[in-house]
Amino acid sequence: MDKLTVVLLIGIVHILLFLAALLLGKRRGRPLSGGEALFCFLLPVFGPVCGLELVYSREPDPELLREMVMNPDAMRKSYIAPDPEAPETAPMEEAFLISEPHVRRDMMMKLLNDDPEHNVELLMIARFNDDPETAHYATAALTEYQRQTEMSLQQSQALLAKQPDDGEARLEYIRRLRTYINSGLLEGSLLERQRILLEQELNRLTEEETDVGLGCLRAKNLLELGRAPEAAKAARAMITRFPGEEEPWLELMRIYVECRDSRSLTALKRELDGAGVFWSYAGREKMEYFLKGIS
Repeated sequence: MDKLTVVLLIGIVHILLFLAALLLGKRRGRPLSGGEALFCFLLPVFGPVCGLELVYSREPDPELLREMVMNPDAMRKSYIAPDPEAPETAPMEEAFLISEPHVRRDMMMKLLNDDPEHNVELLMIARFNDDPETAHYATAALTEYQRQTEMSLQQSQALLAKQPDDGEARLEYIRRLRTYINSGLLEGSLLERQRILLEQELNRLTEEETDVGLGCLRAKNLLELGRAPEAAKAARAMITRFPGEEEPWLELMRIYVECRDSRSLTALKRELDGAGVFWSYAGREKMEYFLKGIS
């Protein structure tokens, strides 16, 4: 087949595709415009193919186009017109250390208007600030938060006393106790008293009500109370019930490390070889840290 024949075949295919694009466009209610038809005619083969793509493509939704024009996406908008307040923002922990006093006071007022439970750590940092007014606001906010927390605990405890068989009320009381203990506001005998109350409520839970998280919480709380053998027993009970979960294994390792019981830790390491635990990346890192140094 000579070159002239090839050129003629290409030309015939081009004309057929071009005519097909024109006819199908009229039939489907999407006729090619003058500019589109000229483009399709001038570009061999590929032009009519593009015309057919235009014919069979769906018309864009006018409302969607209007929305995209009027409200560009946040990422595109951030490149075109960045928020004027963005250069002035900074993490609160750093702002408390480097900002001017009036800025820190404004931030403190924002914290006071927000939920203090989510800002306890920041408030504890701010109460030692060198600006007296900022430190005063933080101390007042923490005092108020502690008062409200103790009041809610007393109300929850009274409700539980009236309905001792209400499992949901007990779980809510345990949640509030755990949050209060972990807040960092309690020390000494006050902290120990709350931990004793938490142990009493956790011990009253039935086996069905005690999931992995609550079981490990009890083991951790017992260890903090200085009752390491009971803590190890609680963690071992969770391992027996949930052998594939990593949390009770890590809790038992923590207990052995805190007690410096290298013999039990070595035995636990051998036990882990055939346990079939489903380790997460973070869990495996903790396990290697606890078992570090065991030959």
